[in-house]
Amino acid sequence: MKKQNGIWQGGSKRTLHSGLYASVLAAVVVAVVVLLNLVVRALPTKYTQYDISTTALFTLSDTTENLLHELNTDVTAYYLAESGQEDANITRLLDRYAGESSHFSWQQRDPVLYPTFAQQYDGASTGSVVLVSGENNTVLSYNDMYEMDLESYYTTGTANYSFQAENAITSGIAKVTRTEAYQLYELTGHGETALTSDFTETLNNAGVTVTELNLVTSGSIPADAGALLINAPGADLTDAEAALLNEYVANGGKLFVTTDFTTATPKLDSVLAACGMNRQPGLLIETDADHYPYGYPQTYLLPTVVSNEITAGVSQSMMVYTPIAQGITTDEDSEFTFTQLLTTGDTAYAMENYASAETAQKADTDPEGSFAVAVAAENAATGARVVWVNCPNLLLSSINQQVSGGNAQLLGSAVNWLNGAQTTAVINAKSMSAASLNVPVSAAVPLGVLFTLVLPIVCLIAGAVICVVRRRR
Repeated sequence: MKKQNGIWQGGSKRTLHSGLYASVLAAVVVAVVVLLNLVVRALPTKYTQYDISTTALFTLSDTTENLLHELNTDVTAYYLAESGQEDANITRLLDRYAGESSHFSWQQRDPVLYPTFAQQYDGASTGSVVLVSGENNTVLSYNDMYEMDLESYYTTGTANYSFQAENAITSGIAKVTRTEAYQLYELTGHGETALTSDFTETLNNAGVTVTELNLVTSGSIPADAGALLINAPGADLTDAEAALLNEYVANGGKLFVTTDFTTATPKLDSVLAACGMNRQPGLLIETDADHYPYGYPQTYLLPTVVSNEITAGVSQSMMVYTPIAQGITTDEDSEFTFTQLLTTGDTAYAMENYASAETAQKADTDPEGSFAVAVAAENAATGARVVWVNCPNLLLSSINQQVSGGNAQLLGSAVNWLNGAQTTAVINAKSMSAASLNVPVSAAVPLGVLFTLVLPIVCLIAGAVICVVRRRR
């Protein structure tokens, strides 16, 4: 260490080295922080932004996640909103979609910066989301993503909204990526119950078009038939119709059938029997309170939805309602294989003498156990698929509404299975109304004393004790 002009040079070198070390360390720390920030931003938002909303507004359902994971074509969502005026619920949900699949992305289009963009898509306007995949596109309006409860509004005067953007976006993605549409022909001419809008909309979401078909006047089943629907006929088929259906199934056709056991339909029954399925004699009666609605007769069944690929479109939180039903038996020697879809509880029974019975009391001869209310049959050799629900009320709008669309979801899921298509079910809307916290009167007074008197006094005493202890030190 040398002394020059009265200054020891070694000290300045150490200071320089320390300064350089500190600068390099600061640069490394900044680089690490920037890199970490980039890594975190690249992660899907479900790992970086937790959904703490009470109704899980931004948590995607299994149906949506499965659809996104199976995407093999690119889908781009364009959100039309002015900068600074975006709906945070929609943008956060779109982030979740993008985080689940590399084939999905979204961009914002400010109408001020892109004044002609909306003109390219029929119905697009500020607040809309436009989904584009190749040459296909669909427009989701703001009202498609938010729905007002009109019944609540008219009865209470309060506008309660539900967030159904996930259902709209998922259905839209399925629509623009679909490569082919399916035709479901609805049989008429026998007093069948026609499908209402809540069922046809569910089928439309799955890419299924419903068209009426009268076999007596047409004389044949159209070649483009993806499946046939026979919904609770009030009269039997003709011999010619039964022959057409038998030939259709033998050649790999697809049927969805609901029946009314109070109506004699031997010819239709023979078509189902050829598929290895027959009626279980008797009216099904439940003894398990978990399998029928409170306050309703025990014949109003809430059967168990058996989990399998056919019922995959039915949300686990939803129920299917089958009031007034009969069981289905299957033939073990049949060429068809069978899958139960809806079953009663283990202690249900079939009242065989229901027509003359005065009470629901079980007779000694009535069979007891778990009964299948709905069964799917498949012939692997021919490709034929048949779903039979032995309940005439399954596809009634009033029944479907009592289980929040569960019956419509079952129909959509089963029809998709008939056609070998991916399941796209209706996804439940999520309430935007915050639940009120009601404090009982019995708890209000003690809680008031606790927070206004006890806790402040405890804090004062603790502070005084701490001050005394410190002064003594």
